[in-house]
Amino acid sequence: MTALPPSAARPPRRTPTWLAPLALLLAAAVFAQWLREYAAADTRAASASPPSRAAVAAGPAERLLRIRVRDSVDGHALDARLSALPLDATARVRALAADPTLRGASNAVLAAGDYELRIGADGHRTMSTRLRIDAAPLLPLTVWLPPTASSDALDRLALKAAACARCAVFAGRVFDAASGRPLTGATVRDSQRGRATTDADGRFELQARLPAARAGGIDALPATIDLRIDAPGYRGRELAGLPLLNDARALIVDLEPGQGLARSDRRHVQQRARQREDQQRPMSAADAAQVQADARAAAGDAFDPARPDTVARAAALAARSADVAVPASIRVGTNCSGRSCSSVSVYAFEDYVGRGLDEEWIPSWNPQSLAAGAVAYRSYAAYYVAHPVNSRYDICASTSCQAFDGDSVAATVAAAAATRGVVLTRDGASAAFSEYSSENNAWDDPGDGLSCVNTDLSCGNGRNGSPRNGWPCLSDEVGRGRGCFGHGRGMSQWGSQRWAANNGRDWRWIANHYYNGNNAPGGQRNAYLANDGAGPGPGAVVFEDFETGVGRFDSAPTYSGSTVGVSAASLAQRDCATRRNGACSLRVLLKDDPNVATAWAVRLLSGGGTPANNVELLRAGGKVGFWIYTGGSGLRASLSIDDSDGTERGIERAIPANQWTYLEWALDDPAQWNAWAGASNGQIDAAGVRLDAVWLLREQTSFDVNLYLDDVQIVH
Repeated sequence: MTALPPSAARPPRRTPTWLAPLALLLAAAVFAQWLREYAAADTRAASASPPSRAAVAAGPAERLLRIRVRDSVDGHALDARLSALPLDATARVRALAADPTLRGASNAVLAAGDYELRIGADGHRTMSTRLRIDAAPLLPLTVWLPPTASSDALDRLALKAAACARCAVFAGRVFDAASGRPLTGATVRDSQRGRATTDADGRFELQARLPAARAGGIDALPATIDLRIDAPGYRGRELAGLPLLNDARALIVDLEPGQGLARSDRRHVQQRARQREDQQRPMSAADAAQVQADARAAAGDAFDPARPDTVARAAALAARSADVAVPASIRVGTNCSGRSCSSVSVYAFEDYVGRGLDEEWIPSWNPQSLAAGAVAYRSYAAYYVAHPVNSRYDICASTSCQAFDGDSVAATVAAAAATRGVVLTRDGASAAFSEYSSENNAWDDPGDGLSCVNTDLSCGNGRNGSPRNGWPCLSDEVGRGRGCFGHGRGMSQWGSQRWAANNGRDWRWIANHYYNGNNAPGGQRNAYLANDGAGPGPGAVVFEDFETGVGRFDSAPTYSGSTVGVSAASLAQRDCATRRNGACSLRVLLKDDPNVATAWAVRLLSGGGTPANNVELLRAGGKVGFWIYTGGSGLRASLSIDDSDGTERGIERAIPANQWTYLEWALDDPAQWNAWAGASNGQIDAAGVRLDAVWLLREQTSFDVNLYLDDVQIVH
């Protein structure tokens, strides 16, 4: 896996104090000439904050690219700050100006070459992405910026659905595709005769009813519903076959001016595949051949017991979690036929995982199955960021790569958050090509009507694998009697559900089962979890273990004036009944404040919030983490760090219920930090810094919440 290209470097300056006066004069002349050339060519790099509103046109050797910037949560247009940085000698930016016809859009005039595009907006995280201008046709580019503060809107809608027991909640915003403005008065109707009308911000909310429990239990596909969105003067849109889930789905809908109806098939990929006679997944022969070629290209990292180097590597990966870099963003080819796409969307990488997982895994499945799926989905995407489909996008949004749509379903967003950053690796340095398919049982049932694309069924019923394709046989009893409906490589999606729902296996066990045979590697079945939250890396030092007391965490949860939502009856005390390591942990009991109706934000101070009372941390390579356990869902955690310019707060991480989880933040990764207090700038840039507090966050609830902290640790 490769990181984003570095910014173009300017020629180095030299101060040759040891040269003769003549050499000094020559150097000065050269430097002056360089300055003149640089000033003459300063249009090679362009930026705007926001771009000026001016018409731009491409010259004969230039290309015109439209760039649109939108909020990733609800889709509204953003006045963004953009800069295009040339990365090679031929790249040149002649103009970058706002498009006056479309909110949040800019036009860039670019010469052929490689660029780094940087995008920022007030209240949103800054993102970077690669951009290559070559002979390939330019595609419209949309950048989806995540807000700096996380939104709880989807979780609140999911709680509505859960309270109704048999309800599905659909909500979202409707926009004019031509101008980017929200549409008021658009109608949203479903095939159950439900109806809603968009408000002044283009927002709507609609509830639908789920049918009674379907025959087939956990093996039944969800029922479906159709949504239709209409507005006067616009071409209507029909989203046909959306899965009906006891959950919330957030939609962003753009309507084109005109007449008629645009219909899109939104059935789950597994439902669509079952209705095709020739393919397990809708994929052309050429695209299927390309996927197999990708698999062969990744086979160089196969496990060979006769090679000491592969044996040693597998042993090292099994012994500890590797530290593998995960992309910050991903370029997704959208509106695709196979691998050929007509537009590109750039997402924050974890946004992509949370928004796309529901297209591959069924969101009503067990949370542990969804979490295992998130690991496979994330790894597959990370592999393609390092090995892009083409110069314009890393991965396509169709089943020829990995199915994706920008909708959000609460359950799969939560699964992605619970496994944030976790990928599979075969070499300890990069993300593995993590294949998966629907049913990998090596037996083709002649009576089920399903297409088996495994070219090697030698493993037999009750076993997974495709030895001739590099995947050795694996005992997998949960698939016995199920007809092959897959290629036999990697994870069985339905198998992940049966292991979780019927056998109580967690996501780590499921991932290790399918990708390394639970530490019995062979061939391509030798990928291990990296960044897996199973514990701190080498060099970890315990900051507080709570074995003899509460240590630096001796303040009540409400001691800080930044705490909101919980009452003074909340407490933090040593507890020796529940712990992850040793004999004791810190129990935190949170009680709702009935006088306020606000979400909880608890700043659990370390050392009373006084920097001098805390251990100094090293920024370069430094990490801070802790073990945490909670019996309820919906809880999130963060950290705040005292820096030289204020206090920075880490990005929020979801806490899976009913299991000990290790959460960790890297001090030298700006993507993991946001500005919070003082003159903070969203990154930790002092050489020495100190822990300020652990943050605990949740939607407001009247129920008491118990959670446990253990072994707060630092890594230098």
